Parts: sequence; structure tokens; C-alpha cells
Amino acid sequence: MPFKSEEFSSLIHALKIGICRATYGPSAEFIFVNETFAAMLGYRVSELAGVRVADLFADRRKFVEMSRRLRGKEGLEDYEVVLKRKKTGSVWTSVSVTVQHDRKRQPQYLDFVIEDVTRHKDVEKDLSRSKELFKVIFDNSAAAITVTDKDERIIAWNPFAEQMLEMDKKDLFNKPVKDLYPEREWRKMRKLKIRQKGVVSGITTQIQKKDGEIVDVDASISILRDSHGVVAGSIGIMRDITKQKRIQEMLIQAKISAEEANGAKSMFLAKMSHELRTPMNAIIGMIDLTLDTTLNGEQQDNLHAAKDAAANLLRLINDILDLSRAESGKMTVETIEISIPEIIKSVGKGLSVLAQSKNIYMNWQVGPDIPPLVMGDPVRIRQIIINLVNNAIKFTHKGGVTISVSVHARQEKECDLLFKVQDTGIGIPKEKQGRIFEVFSQADERTARRYGGTGLGLAISKKLSEMMGGRLWVESEPGQGSSFCFILKFPISENAYKAPADTSAQAAADAAGAEDVGRLRILVAEDNLVNQKIVVRLLERRGWEVVTANNGIEAVDALSKSRFDVILMDDHMPEMSGVEATAIIRTEEKQTGMHVPIIAMTANAMSGDREKYLSVGMDAYVSKPIDREIFFREIVTLVKQKEKS
Repeated sequence: MPFKSEEFSSLIHALKIGICRATYGPSAEFIFVNETFAAMLGYRVSELAGVRVADLFADRRKFVEMSRRLRGKEGLEDYEVVLKRKKTGSVWTSVSVTVQHDRKRQPQYLDFVIEDVTRHKDVEKDLSRSKELFKVIFDNSAAAITVTDKDERIIAWNPFAEQMLEMDKKDLFNKPVKDLYPEREWRKMRKLKIRQKGVVSGITTQIQKKDGEIVDVDASISILRDSHGVVAGSIGIMRDITKQKRIQEMLIQAKISAEEANGAKSMFLAKMSHELRTPMNAIIGMIDLTLDTTLNGEQQDNLHAAKDAAANLLRLINDILDLSRAESGKMTVETIEISIPEIIKSVGKGLSVLAQSKNIYMNWQVGPDIPPLVMGDPVRIRQIIINLVNNAIKFTHKGGVTISVSVHARQEKECDLLFKVQDTGIGIPKEKQGRIFEVFSQADERTARRYGGTGLGLAISKKLSEMMGGRLWVESEPGQGSSFCFILKFPISENAYKAPADTSAQAAADAAGAEDVGRLRILVAEDNLVNQKIVVRLLERRGWEVVTANNGIEAVDALSKSRFDVILMDDHMPEMSGVEATAIIRTEEKQTGMHVPIIAMTANAMSGDREKYLSVGMDAYVSKPIDREIFFREIVTLVKQKEKS
């Protein structure tokens, strides 16, 4: 019968769990439900009066089963059942049922206490799915996973651990985890203090298989703790990196071998450069000295042809060295204040003679908006343009060659300049344009045989443009000529648009006094007698007095006995090198307070050679074969600097 007490009824309705009473029997109907139960299923309390209990069960068989289990019992606890909601969906519930009897001890009512356990069920499902997922990962992982207890003994592992360690259950169960490691590796693991840190990953270590074979592994260890924070065990994940280690060692060895090979290559090139430049200096020097004498026309023509051939050979040597330096990353790029218009004008004028010899024109054009001064490397820019112009002249028989530069893009403090070398020559087929920038390659072999050349100039030019952050390409059609273009980015100099100082008076004074250095006394330290003879004759023709030394010892001895205005010092000499002699001279000068200018005069022309000689105390550097203009300019400059000091 319904509850009578209003206060008790209010308490029942306020409870957070469902409270119901129903008649006893297979056709049990609700005679009381509290508000919590009605809300649980989306009903109002009044809507559930007289509703059959079985109708709320998602599976009616569950109600039949519950009724059967209640027979002869006082109640049923924690019976899980799914109840239907009024509209859609269902609710997982935990039901406790108590049978109420009348005075004759006959079953009269069923009292239900119903709790919504949907959330708990969802959590259980998630946990179950997580366990299943963990088991799938654990069992199928391509890494060895081991679980240890608080005493660091293995209590669980995955199949891959058995495979990697070549151990089975009897080998692994209760095995101290330290027994997996060689002793030295276990000591290293202990030093990591993993228990204090909790998690340590990326450990490169070694473990040993059942037969003692060592395996390189990458390991991660995580410490497990109980609810009180006490260490309960650990999980270790190990990945076999033996192959990777071997590959890494092979790569390291390959790198060392490559560096050694590169070093040997550089040493070979330096040696060959020196050995080739020394006789080249003798050849070109002797030709120049002979050309200065009285000769008939045929003799002059023959010597000029020989000098041109020697100059071509020297260019080839320089090209090979430049290419080697560029490929090895040893070629440096300067950033100094330069005038692009002056560079274009200088190259155009310098090569116009070559163009005239082929009866073709040489033009150069500078865009009106080109900044007067930018920051860049004049030597490398000039080298690219000269290579391209020489190439253009070689393949042009009618018309001519035009050098131009224009602004491709400009910002406030920098600009991109587009350089073009256009010719009216034979042109290049499109299918062969990609090859011409490769080392020792030309458009085709017939062209190479007819026009000569090594195919190095364009390859070097392309590398130089890329080193300076630019790019170089060709636009050409057979019979239509070619345009070789490159774009470089230049910072605009802060002095670009400042009014230049009036230096005409100083320039005139410098020009007037450039050769006015008086009668110089020069010491030449050179062991090669032919090269020694060439240098002596060049200097004596200027009216200067020359003393020779065949090695560093003789040079130091000569300086101790007499005064000299300049010393020309070769490096590779017997008994004492030029570098060693320079060191002795500079040490003795610290006592006397004197300083005699020393010019390195050497066939060493590799990247860094100039810096090497300047760093040991020499004042200037001239490479062989000697360029007479540069040679005399260095001597005069050093003498005048000494006079000013």
C-alpha cells in the first residue's frame, strides 16, 4: 500500500537513487516511484503509476530471470539490468530488490532501490578497450617490452622480447633485470638514477642474448609507483639498433675516408700547382725577357704564339684549382665596396682587343639606375664575366658581343642585378644546353675539336654565382646566338650616393711619385736558378741592385751582413724554407727595431696560401708565374709605405 507519511515521502523523493514499489508477481506493476527514478528514465512520477515493471526492461527475459531468482528469497542485490528511457536510449542500472510480505507471510510487494550505473559501465568499457588495445600493442610491438616488480625481477614480457633475447618463459620469469646487461652497461644504467627521475628515454646501451651475443639497443625505462608513491616496478622498452649502429659506424668511417681522400686531393693539387707553376714561370719569364730584345718579325710572331699557349695552359691550371676549391668549399667570397660600372667597363676594355682580333665588336651597357657602389666580391664577379665573354668571343665570327647589367629588383638597402653576356655566335641547341655547365663538357665533341677549350669556364662560373647566392642560365637558339645571364643580390653601400672627395691632387702626386723610389737594393731568395735569373734581370732592368740567395740560410746570413730595401722570398728551398727564414728575421728585428719588407714569391697558389704567408710575417704575396705589373707594384707600394713610416 502507498506510503502515508508526507515527511517520509518527501525524504524518499529527495534521495539521489531510484526508489520504487511494485506489486509482486509476473505482472508486477508500479504503485510508487520517486522523482529520481522517474527522471532517470525521462518520465513524470504520475506517468509510471500502473506501468508494468517488465515493460521498462530493455530485455524482458531479464525480468523473467530476476523473478525466478527471487522465488523463495527475501531479496536480490546488485542485479545489473538495462532499462528503457521514455523516448530514446537506455540506462544501465544496478537494482536491489526486497520482497515485502503480508501478515500471512505471503509475498505482497517488491521494493526496488535502483542506481544509474551508466557512467560506470562506460568507464568499464573504456578500461576494457584500453586493456585490449594495450594487449594488442604489447603482444605485437616490434620492440622488446619487459615489466619488473619492485625487486627488479622480470614478471612480464612480450613475444618480441623472447625473440630478440632468444629466451623463453623459464629463462625470463623472475630473472633479475640486471642479468640482461653486460656488467659495464649495468653500471652505466645505475648512474642514470632512473628511480629518482621516474622516466628516462633515449638510452643507448647494450644487452646480451641467452648465448651471450651482445645487442645494441635504444631503451626507455618508466618507473611504476603505487598509490602511496612507493616504487612498484618498472616498464622497459628496448629497440634493437645493432644494424643502425653498424651503418652509423660505416658512415663515420666513410666520412673519415672521404675527408682523408679530400685532404690527399688537396695536397696533390697543391703539389701539382707548385710543380707546374715553377716551370711555367720560367717559360713565360724567358719569353718576356726575349721579347724585350731585338727580334725579327718571324721570331716575334713565334714567341707571341708560345706566350699565348703558355697563358692558355696557365688559365687551365687556374681553372682546375678554382673548380677544386669551389667543390671542396674552400673558396672564399669577399664582401667589400665595389663599383659594378667600373668592373663592366674594365672587362669590356680589356677584352675588346681580343674581339678586334676576330673583327667583331665589343659593347658594354650599364643601366642608369645601377647603384654607384655596392658590397660584393670584385674578383669573383670579374671572373664570371671574363669567362662568359671569352666564351662568347670564341664562338662568334660575325657581329659581336654585348655585356650589360640592369636592375632586376630593388629594395631600400639592397638590389638584384641582372648581368647578360649576349653574342651573335653559333648558338646552342636546347637539348644540349643542360650539359654545358657540367665539368669538362661542351655542347658536342665536334664543337670541342673545332673551337678547343676544356669546358671548365662555364662550370666554374655557375659554381661562383651559386656561392654568391645567385643563379646562372643560358638562353639560346642554333644560329641565333646566345645570352648567358646571371642574377646576384648586392647590399647597397652606405657611401653609394655620397659626394666623392676630391682626390685628384693626391692621385696626381701618387702617379708622379709611383716610380720615384730611387735605387733599391733587393735580396732575392730563390733556389731555382732559371727563375732566379728571370727575377734578377727584371729587377736590374729597373736599375735596382740585386743580391741572390739559394736558400733560407743564405738569405738570413746576407741580411746580417748588409742592408736591403726589400726581400723577395721563395718558400720551398733546401736547408731552410722561406717561412723559417722569415720567422728568424722577424725575431731578430724585435731586438733591432728595424723592419725590412718581405714579399712571398712562390708557386703556392692554393686557397689560403696568401693568408698563410702574411700570417708568418711576410708583407705581401706574389704568385708564380710572375705578372710583371703586379710584381713591380707590390715592390713600389711596400717601399713607399716604409718611407712614410
